[in-house]
Amino acid sequence: MPFALKITPFYRQFFTMAQQRGNVRKISVDKEKFTQINVMQRSADEMGKFDNASATSVPMAMAALLGLGLGVGFYTFVLIFKFSESTEIMTAYFYDRGWVPFVLTYLTCWSFAILWFKRRKLVNQLNVMQFKLLPEEISEDIREENLSHFDAHVKRLGFDPKESFLVTRILRGLEHFGVRRNHSETADMLKSQSEIDAAMIDSSYVIVKVFIWAIPILGFIGTVLGISDAVSSFGGDMGAAADIEVIKEKLGQVTGGLSEAFDTTLVSLVFSLFVMFPTSMMQKNEEDLLNKVDEYCNEYFLKRLRESGTLGVTVDAPGETSALLQRIENLQTYLVQVQESQAYVAEQMTQVAHHYAALAGVETVNESDGDQLPPAPA
Repeated sequence: MPFALKITPFYRQFFTMAQQRGNVRKISVDKEKFTQINVMQRSADEMGKFDNASATSVPMAMAALLGLGLGVGFYTFVLIFKFSESTEIMTAYFYDRGWVPFVLTYLTCWSFAILWFKRRKLVNQLNVMQFKLLPEEISEDIREENLSHFDAHVKRLGFDPKESFLVTRILRGLEHFGVRRNHSETADMLKSQSEIDAAMIDSSYVIVKVFIWAIPILGFIGTVLGISDAVSSFGGDMGAAADIEVIKEKLGQVTGGLSEAFDTTLVSLVFSLFVMFPTSMMQKNEEDLLNKVDEYCNEYFLKRLRESGTLGVTVDAPGETSALLQRIENLQTYLVQVQESQAYVAEQMTQVAHHYAALAGVETVNESDGDQLPPAPA
């Protein structure tokens, strides 16, 4: 009989309990590990404390829906040109050239929707700069003692730091100066933040730049497809055509099809220009905004920062000039006393040297005045 069949129910129950105990121990260890991991993880508030990517980024889903609506409106508007023979060609450009014009129109409208969202964000940030974020009514100088007052004032204005480069820059500067208490380190931090904001603005135009690149490419694809269709249809008709008139008619259809095939390229190039110019202008406006933020921080923040001096006073702080002068005067008085003490000690050492020379019976010549020491007594 196999060994497994000889196991009694008692031993089988024992093995089952041991296995369950091991599983319980493993579960408890796993829970402890997960608890430690959760403690080390940052909260959502900490991760997004100074995340101001939304100051220049655009909700792509909403922009796509808005672009779709603009595309539908554009095609509805194009139908107006169908009722006139002189403008009927405009309708043919978008309705009779296959699927490519529909995609070109949608990408162009999507790009315009993105630029519209970015324009709104830019206007909001320019409005923030019209407010006094660091009012002189609180204090003309920004010191460690009044950092909390400036921080509370900025937050009291109600601007979302995630939607403004300037508000984020000011709050980060106040917090950094409160921790490091160093003007140069705070200036370096603000410079680093400026570079981060510039890179963020540049990356926010990636989708639009892809559209600017893709629109002409799609136009060329539409042209190639049109040429391919025209040539293939001509090749199929040539085998069945026996009359020269029929061949001429087919050649006319081919040349007409080739001319229509290049219409998609024309539309794509025009759309690409329409997107490229406002995109460049918008990017320049946002870069100008960053320059204004840098200038604001240099003029109204860094220029007013005051560190605590080595003597325990604030350098150039209002009302502290007299105290600083008094400390300088006390220091000068102390230095004069030190010099007098040094002169007294030097005089005493000289007398000791003369006395020692007299005891040794050696005549010592004073190099400064040429006097001789008196001879040693007999």
